[in-house]
Amino acid sequence: MSDLDLAFGSSERAPAEAADARYQAIARSDGFRTLVRRKMAFVWPVTVLFVAFYLLLPLLAGYARPLMGSFVVGHVTFGYAYGLIYYVVAWALAYVYVRAARSFDARARELAGSDRGRKGR
Repeated sequence: MSDLDLAFGSSERAPAEAADARYQAIARSDGFRTLVRRKMAFVWPVTVLFVAFYLLLPLLAGYARPLMGSFVVGHVTFGYAYGLIYYVVAWALAYVYVRAARSFDARARELAGSDRGRKGR
């Protein structure tokens, strides 16, 4: 079967069915389910944390004007300081996510490799 047949579909479905069966076997494994649970246990709290931090600025600007207008260092108000901290938090969360994603990806490669070995591929 040529690359064009694979790209545009061919009447021969055996490679696609084999790939689907392999995926299903991996998806049913305990290791994969554990990986998905760990990933979701990391992703959701980080996402909620960032969204809450992101939405807090406009809420504070609207409802806590005295706090946002208070000076924290010299002529820098709390509102400006909070706005600048956005960048620090965004970069820090990106760094943490990249490090976590590397471990998730490594584990996914291990799972895919162990499935190949078990199937004799």
